Amino acid sequence: MNKELLNENLNQILEGLKTVIHTANTELPAILEEIVRWGMIKYSVLSTISLVFSLLFVGLTIFFIKNDEEPAAIAFLGVISIMPITLFISSFLYLCFVYISPKLYIIEYLKDLI
Repeated sequence: MNKELLNENLNQILEGLKTVIHTANTELPAILEEIVRWGMIKYSVLSTISLVFSLLFVGLTIFFIKNDEEPAAIAFLGVISIMPITLFISSFLYLCFVYISPKLYIIEYLKDLI
């Protein structure tokens, strides 16, 4: 009786594992595609926002230079302009990384999760 019950339970566990493995194999490509899509969207939005702020700060700096405003304000805006420009370059490079080599991006993404 006990052996039969044990064998029955083991068979149910094995069937459950087979079902889980089959489901994981069929869903894995869709999950990986979503990871790459999310990376593209994330870095596209970050690039766009940083580009807008870069243009805004550079435009304000040029405006202040043309109107002969105080040099401290011009220097402050010039220094502040560097941050969104750097963020734009960084996020654009990551966007290119996701677009050019999605497999490496997935490996990096999964490495960061572990």
